[in-house]
Amino acid sequence: MTITTSLKVLVSGFGPYGNTTINPSLAVVEKLQTIPIINQGDTSIEIVSRRVSSEFNKCIQEICSFIDVFHPDAVIMLGEYPGRAMVTIERVAINYNDSTRYGMRDEAGYAPQGTAVVEDGPTAYFSTLPLRKIVTELRASGIPADISDSAGTLMCNHLLYGALHHVNTAIINKKQSVIPVGWIHLPALPETAAKEENLGMPSMTAELSAQAVLVAIRQSVSNDSLMRGADIDVPVKSRLLV
Repeated sequence: MTITTSLKVLVSGFGPYGNTTINPSLAVVEKLQTIPIINQGDTSIEIVSRRVSSEFNKCIQEICSFIDVFHPDAVIMLGEYPGRAMVTIERVAINYNDSTRYGMRDEAGYAPQGTAVVEDGPTAYFSTLPLRKIVTELRASGIPADISDSAGTLMCNHLLYGALHHVNTAIINKKQSVIPVGWIHLPALPETAAKEENLGMPSMTAELSAQAVLVAIRQSVSNDSLMRGADIDVPVKSRLLV
């Protein structure tokens, strides 16, 4: 089959952060670096996988730089949400940091409390990933998944808000076209859940998490008779409260 369309998807992950010494998001990024290109029909999808710093004062600048340099057709950022038993696609990012409520500091020792992600920025941004489409396909692929309405107030929410603000500002200034941008939270890795202090914690292997992210990549840039990034208009039942 002849390739007629070439697309690029930026994927980011964190290194160790908080109580996590092995972050599933970085494990997935490293796996994706071994498969830099996937094909979908007549479309070639280049996956640009990058690690971002586990620091509030660095990560937004880094993801924005990657967006400006690579000009991706979609941006999918990854993080860990210990305690969740499935892959969760975040719906919204809020302009608020509160790390102290979790008793956590970033890798620089910084723990913001009650600060804005972007001063004078909007209260929130909605993800522009096709949430229902991704979750429906993940479940059909045998991967437990759900839509989440809360990304917390740690660095994951911080980075998602920063990236959405950057892209939306560029769109307003006509420097950027509309692209799907969003966040996927992954369960802890089995080696994290196996620790004595974490026994009973839900987990998922890096291999299965990577499969989930590949599904999300394909669905985020697939047209499927819809505008790229557009969602399906069908109910997706949920058992996740946040």
